[in-house]
Amino acid sequence: MSPLELFRRNQKVTMTFLILLAMFAFVVLPTVSEYMQRSGPGMTDPVLAEFNGVSLTASRVNGFTQKHYATVQYLRKLAEETIRRGGTPKVPGFTFDQQSNQIQSVGINGSPSDDMSIRTLQFAAEAQEQGFALDDTSLDIWMEQFTDGKLSEREMFALLRRETNNQMGQYQLYDMLRKQLLANLYLRGASATVARGQFPLQSPLDHWNNFLKLNQKATINAYGVLVDDYVAETDANPSESEVVAVYEAGKDRYPNDQSPEPGFRRRETASFEYVLGELQAFRDAEVAKLSEEEIKAEYERRKAGGAFQLPADVVILSETTEPETTEPETTEPEMTEPETTEPAETTPPAEPAASEPADSEPAAEEAKEMKEEPTDEPPAENTPAADDSESAEDTQAAQQEQVETFSKELEEAGNLDDATPETDDQSAINSAPNGVRLVVMQSDVSTETASSQQDEPQQDEETATEPETTEPESTPTETAAEPETTAEETATEEMEAAEPEPRYRPFEEVRDQIAQTMVDGPAREARDQAIAKLRNVMRKYSRARAIYGDGTDATTPPPERPNLKALAEELGLSYRKIGPFDPVALADEPIANSVEESTALTQRGVPFAAMMFGVEGQVIKQELFTPATTVDLESQRTYLSWKTEEKEAYTPELDEVRDEVVAAIRFAQARELAKQAAEAMAETANGGTSLQELVPEDRQENYFKDLGPFSWLNMVGFGSFTIGNIPELDSIDEDFMKTVFNADGAKHVVAPNGPKRVYYVIKRTSLQPATSDLRAIFSQQSERIMAMFMSDGTAGKVQQGFFETIDEKTGFEQYQLPQ
Repeated sequence: MSPLELFRRNQKVTMTFLILLAMFAFVVLPTVSEYMQRSGPGMTDPVLAEFNGVSLTASRVNGFTQKHYATVQYLRKLAEETIRRGGTPKVPGFTFDQQSNQIQSVGINGSPSDDMSIRTLQFAAEAQEQGFALDDTSLDIWMEQFTDGKLSEREMFALLRRETNNQMGQYQLYDMLRKQLLANLYLRGASATVARGQFPLQSPLDHWNNFLKLNQKATINAYGVLVDDYVAETDANPSESEVVAVYEAGKDRYPNDQSPEPGFRRRETASFEYVLGELQAFRDAEVAKLSEEEIKAEYERRKAGGAFQLPADVVILSETTEPETTEPETTEPEMTEPETTEPAETTPPAEPAASEPADSEPAAEEAKEMKEEPTDEPPAENTPAADDSESAEDTQAAQQEQVETFSKELEEAGNLDDATPETDDQSAINSAPNGVRLVVMQSDVSTETASSQQDEPQQDEETATEPETTEPESTPTETAAEPETTAEETATEEMEAAEPEPRYRPFEEVRDQIAQTMVDGPAREARDQAIAKLRNVMRKYSRARAIYGDGTDATTPPPERPNLKALAEELGLSYRKIGPFDPVALADEPIANSVEESTALTQRGVPFAAMMFGVEGQVIKQELFTPATTVDLESQRTYLSWKTEEKEAYTPELDEVRDEVVAAIRFAQARELAKQAAEAMAETANGGTSLQELVPEDRQENYFKDLGPFSWLNMVGFGSFTIGNIPELDSIDEDFMKTVFNADGAKHVVAPNGPKRVYYVIKRTSLQPATSDLRAIFSQQSERIMAMFMSDGTAGKVQQGFFETIDEKTGFEQYQLPQ
């Protein structure tokens, strides 16, 4: 019996068995595996929070967070497919940026985290208790609106199984959506009394105050009294009870240099190894392989293509030191007159001047000066006739042909025979090929016309000599018959001479630039190959280490860890070993400026620190010895790194941080002393003494005069604001601005910075614009629209009170994860 026939006879039994097997593999087995992992030796499942008698364990919260993350990613894919098919999700809360083509919100909370999961479960339960409900039919409608009817139900859930790797089906998806939407509905109750759509609920007075914060500007004088100066005056041995009290208050708080509250909890730390592929280093290596002939050949090739050409008004002193290089700004007579008169230098310069009328004397004097100038200087670069006779003859022949053609056109138009010599000359000049009327030719024509009217023999003599000076190839007969042709030829020659030859940047100036661009492609390829080769070595070790396990199997030798330093030197890469660093300290390292290679060109590239330490609910942190490639596009650097050691965050014992606790106590005492000193100085200054005179000689650098003008708040984006910028002062905050702008301009006041490590004595010297001008601006709705987006903090206080009320009602308690 064939296997096919056997399958046909037992088809129902076989299919039933396969279905049961699939159910066990995808439903029962994951649950059993999770239970075994949670209840194995040494495993615990602590309670993270409680409300209404319900305990939320770490496994439940973590599982909810993972499903929340998977749901958000699935809805993003579903939205992209809907948009690709020409639809638009039409559910409340969905937003899409048309400019960047980025989905900004999918209609549910897009930031999964364990804390958010706890609150979501709490708020969803409260919404159900108050009678809100969402059945499957309502969720079907929500999904249909989300896909805009572009995807069938079968396509939606096929995509869900594919995106979640068969970890979620319709039931899990609808359960997550139900809780998220109910929690969101309940949460709106906290905003209903403090907002109207996108605008916070505010009175007209609130709008006016917000408008002033954005538009009113102050200028101040300030002196900073440093708290550090008074630490030595405090008690170095505080009481044990005080030490314990301060420790208990800050043991679970992370240190923050922008907060006055002390924190002693230790952040997660890690150590790293990385190799650096710097593109410039590979470029330099490739440039060293080029010969000088190859670079020069590339220069000539690009030069022939029009590269490196300079504008006419650019002067390159390295090309020549002759004064003619700076002559683009001089008039054309200075460039062309020496050419036409230079052959006649044997004639005494006084004779032509004697035969000319009085009104032509300035022109003669100018011609005389230009005759004398070339005697002391080399010939100009734009006189090729003096250097290359063959080239000059070809040019003059072409010019003669153009002039003859132009003359024939004038004859056909009936303007040549009837025109006077003056008209012919002027017409020839005005009709020059480039439409340029040369000043020198106008002077020549006017001079020749005046001479012809007073002394006809003189004009014949000049005409007879012109072929020798300006038209070597023209016969005397042609010149005498058509004097206007000589003017046309002269105009053409002058125009050709006035057009400078193209000039190029010298090879020495652009050599390095050419060489760098020649090797850019090979350098990138060499760098990428070096990184890829080392990455393969690191991956092999990472996989071998994962197979080896924790080292409990003594029969299997551990894999050999590669020597990254030696490999990096071999491949032309740089090597560094850094750490241990926490996420805050790591920010000072250059590698912290890099982002994950696959996200480098997106607006939300994953930073290196986020990859190494993780972001709860968003980025899973890298495991030990897992290679990661990050890039810094601005500096053209590629990093290949892995984490070699890590230590989880923890709360230290008192003995470990006793010195820090004592330092925090002394600093708090020093604050009071600094505050008292600042207030005493302000009182003295208000009595008539200049503040600058009260500043100690060794603290003059802490006195600042005429700071500003600055506003209370700056707008950094539509609806986004930040504290006004005073870079000279240290970490100023809202309270500082409130003191400055509400102070009496004639009085000195005291205000600390945000961390309360400096107390500033301040006098406001000006407040602009005038209130009347501000009121006129405020009366225009378009000018106060930004103030309508601002909140004075009341909304946050109301929402905080809302949460506190819910927590009290439900008996909510949240616990810290054990270390």
